[in-house]
Amino acid sequence: MPVLNGIKCPVCNNEFNDSDDVVYCPDCGTPHHRECYKLAGHCVNAGLHQTGFVFNESGSAKAQQPPAKQADNTNNKTFAAPQGEAANQNQPPFFQMPNVQMPDYFAKFEGETIDGDNAKFYAASVNTNIDRFMKLFKKFDGKKGALGWNWGAFFFGPYYLLFRKMYTQGIGFLVIQTLISYLGSFFMTTKAPNFMKAVNALITSKANGTFRAMTVTQADFESLRTASDYQMALNVAMIMFAVLVVVRIFIALFADKMYFSVVKNRVKTVSEKLDSGETISMINFGNAPAELTGEKAKLFYLSRRGGTSIIPALLAYLVINIVSSL
Repeated sequence: MPVLNGIKCPVCNNEFNDSDDVVYCPDCGTPHHRECYKLAGHCVNAGLHQTGFVFNESGSAKAQQPPAKQADNTNNKTFAAPQGEAANQNQPPFFQMPNVQMPDYFAKFEGETIDGDNAKFYAASVNTNIDRFMKLFKKFDGKKGALGWNWGAFFFGPYYLLFRKMYTQGIGFLVIQTLISYLGSFFMTTKAPNFMKAVNALITSKANGTFRAMTVTQADFESLRTASDYQMALNVAMIMFAVLVVVRIFIALFADKMYFSVVKNRVKTVSEKLDSGETISMINFGNAPAELTGEKAKLFYLSRRGGTSIIPALLAYLVINIVSSL
């Protein structure tokens, strides 16, 4: 086996080690893990073969002799793939997409079931922090508990739910949180008008028509205390804060249970569609191989549809800030 120290598999992006089962492209010599090569269906550099590309450690074209074709050797766990496994040479190279695990990654959950489905489909849909959620899912499936505690949900609230692709729940709690804030502002304006006038006057005097950061001193805070309805304003603020904390505690307690329901529905929906004769098209999954079928296609699909995404949370944060500034 050629020295592959520091060289990464171009599909899963993990470095090769001596125990890996490696296959070399018979045309350019690019090394792949055996399972990664089978999943891709062809060499990742197939699109470059017509240019005379030959693999070297940097991955760039260089005139060097590619590894000789070998038969499968179980002693050193390397083999040269037959020409038939190279699949369609005209297909673009396959690269692993961010935040998507290879289907074989979930094999350790084989034989376990959750709500009648193979547990590895749940693991694929979770995709990140899998061990934690799988333990909770098994607990929920066994009716051993409905509550948990999720610190991410406590600190980030609805944004955490959106990050975990719980869109309905995330938007729902975001609306609730926003309504509470607006109600607090409404009661602050109606119950403590003098205090609000003092606050607006302070902001106007400090802003001075510029966008510079305001410097508020202790004396400024003390001046707000002179408002006749200061105590009422303080009470409203404390009540609003307490209600928001209660909402965050509720989200933290039920976030994992809600996530279990979302993942279960996602797995069930995909299974039902497949059972009804529908097929999974990999066309809309970046450079995923279209020939990926069966269970691996389902795992890849769930891995892509599940997992996490920071974009919905960021978009929601920006929208809330824009609406609040109007």
